[in-house]
Amino acid sequence: MATSSAGTQHNITWARVPWLPVSLLLCLLPLCFLGLGTDNDTYGVVQCGYSTWKLHLPCTSRHPGYWVYEAIVYVLVRVGGATLSNLGSFTMAALLVWRFWMWSVRLKVRYPSLMAAALIVTPAFAIAATSTDDYLWSLLPMVLGAQMILADRLIAASLLSALSMAIRGANVPIVAGGFAAAIAYEAIRQRRVTLRSLKLALSGLSSALLAAAAFYPSYRLAGRNMSFTRALDRPDLYRGWLRLAKFAYKGQLVVGPLAVLVILIAAVLYVRHRPLGRRSTEAPAEAEARSIALFLGYLLGNIALFLRYPIEFFYLIPALFFFLLLASITLFAGSRSLSIALFLSILSANFLLPVFAEPNVPGRSTGGHLHLGVRTGALLEDIRLRIPLLGCYDFDCFEPHARKPGVQ
Repeated sequence: MATSSAGTQHNITWARVPWLPVSLLLCLLPLCFLGLGTDNDTYGVVQCGYSTWKLHLPCTSRHPGYWVYEAIVYVLVRVGGATLSNLGSFTMAALLVWRFWMWSVRLKVRYPSLMAAALIVTPAFAIAATSTDDYLWSLLPMVLGAQMILADRLIAASLLSALSMAIRGANVPIVAGGFAAAIAYEAIRQRRVTLRSLKLALSGLSSALLAAAAFYPSYRLAGRNMSFTRALDRPDLYRGWLRLAKFAYKGQLVVGPLAVLVILIAAVLYVRHRPLGRRSTEAPAEAEARSIALFLGYLLGNIALFLRYPIEFFYLIPALFFFLLLASITLFAGSRSLSIALFLSILSANFLLPVFAEPNVPGRSTGGHLHLGVRTGALLEDIRLRIPLLGCYDFDCFEPHARKPGVQ
């Protein structure tokens, strides 16, 4: 019997390696050789990492502090330049896709490879996977922490969640959303405060305290006050209707308007109880319900963050990961055709992107107007902007070579 169980696990992990996600990841690999990337914050990370760890002059690229990630990038750039640093991001992407696929298989999702492929070809994910950005470095421990929550390995969940927040401080509300959802689900299911819910709360609090230690240098650098927690941005760019407009417009750019349409169609069919098929094997009800609650927690935490700071659609990468997992066991659970349509519509956003509005100042808009048209997709645009930056490692090189960016 033990041999049979081992054989089954072997089939899941090796014999069923998904060829489509693997092929798509390999297609992205050459982009890792195109310099650090187009994000101006990246060059601050490299410069401050060098200043802190080589010159011993403490410096962080932006609030609230990116000390952990700057140390990682400093080592990678010193050893292998931009290419090795990008390959670090690519490795994080590969591990995330693997965890996504394995999670989908365990939940008995019918088309795990298609949904994993949809994750890979999402423009924000593809760009982050081939650039020196912290998004995927911080997402991997968040995902692993979420899996530890479901497995009731709460010490590991605390450590991994703390690492996610230490690498990227903006992950705090996202991780908090995950823990809050797990606690709420336990309380609602048991109709009382249980020992497990108290352990979950303690785990979440412990992760926050551990992560806070990573920002002590920011506290010192700010003159021992909390000014480092304030975002460095113009508040007038995110007020009232303008905030909501940016939230809606930039939010849909994560997958593109065609994919949003596919998602809406799938949602209507799901709500009207008209599934186009059924999963071959139903996942255990308890495991699925707990997973759905957790996915919603992380998703809503990220949406709340983006509503507060609707700056770049890259901020929604964690929401994308958990949304696709959630959608794979709900909206797209029974339809291969809808799953394929989702994949193809997201893929198309890398090359051609339909637009219905245009900002007055790309990236720093204070208004806009309706404008129907088609523009270059996000991945192609990113490649175009990266080529002039080849060989750049600091702002002195970045600023004169950076071309005017498109809408983010």
